[in-house]
Amino acid sequence: MTTGPKTGATLYAFTNEYLTGRFSFEGLLREIAKRGLGPGVEVVGFQSIRSFPDVDDAFVERFKALVGELALQPTSLAINSDRFLKPGQPISDAALIDYHKRQMRAAVKLGFPLVRYQFSTPPHIVRELAPFAEDLGLKMGLEVHAPAYADHPMVIAYREVYDELDSPALGWIPDFGGTAERLPASLLNAARERGVPEGLIDLLLAIWPEKGPPPERVGRLREYALRGGYDPAHIQIVSLPFFILSNEDPKSWAALVDRTIHIHGKFYGVGDDGREEAIDYETILPLFRDGGFNGSMASEWEGHAYCVADAFDQVARHQAMCNRILERDDNEVTA
Repeated sequence: MTTGPKTGATLYAFTNEYLTGRFSFEGLLREIAKRGLGPGVEVVGFQSIRSFPDVDDAFVERFKALVGELALQPTSLAINSDRFLKPGQPISDAALIDYHKRQMRAAVKLGFPLVRYQFSTPPHIVRELAPFAEDLGLKMGLEVHAPAYADHPMVIAYREVYDELDSPALGWIPDFGGTAERLPASLLNAARERGVPEGLIDLLLAIWPEKGPPPERVGRLREYALRGGYDPAHIQIVSLPFFILSNEDPKSWAALVDRTIHIHGKFYGVGDDGREEAIDYETILPLFRDGGFNGSMASEWEGHAYCVADAFDQVARHQAMCNRILERDDNEVTA
């Protein structure tokens, strides 16, 4: 029997299929069930639900009937924090708190056990929302996303609030892009296909692994690249990796396992050798399994940002890899 994180999917992985009209919201759920990529399913509220953060009774009834029919299990509803709902007009803390509460009520109404929130929800707002989440019986998970990682100062600020409140509603959602070993070959090849010269890619490969905040490293890359006469449009292309991937120790996730409530299984591509091209899953997954986490992990293919490959196939490859790693390690433990 396989223990550890239970695989599922996030609709975010199928962004291209949705935006091009190949699949509707319902169509995505049906295809996930058809291909056996559930049962867990994560939904991004503002991406998938037209009326979000409000959901009417008719939509809730249709959604619950559909996931029941398809034997899918809602795992996480991704919510947003936005001070600037109107350009140039920041809303107050009170209004921002109310904005979160509307989304959290929607999550409960739809049957999700937790919401994913991001660093755009500051720690002092989390402090105010925790009792509300407890009253709802809902969990709130901070997505620890690159360029942050387990020991990043931003994460430590939330950890201090978590420790102070000791609320059962608060937890972590690790995103494995924070501990990439290397840049994905698929991302580099996509840059080449868009005309980025090899010399600029070499510059990216030299600067990306260096320590320091992404803006500083991007600044160095831009300075050197402009001095070398490279096209600003190409420089923009090679700046993206600094903000979606960090080169940190994969073992560092161990510090967050005890409060992990959901996982974003970020990936960019799984080769025929069964390995992810940038992220060391062989090290990461056993950390969570051995730490006692057996909750949900959503396969989050982010290659859609630069690649038009079939996302369903990509997610199937990712889940096969994860299950193979966990089954192999289980067999080694019981042998």
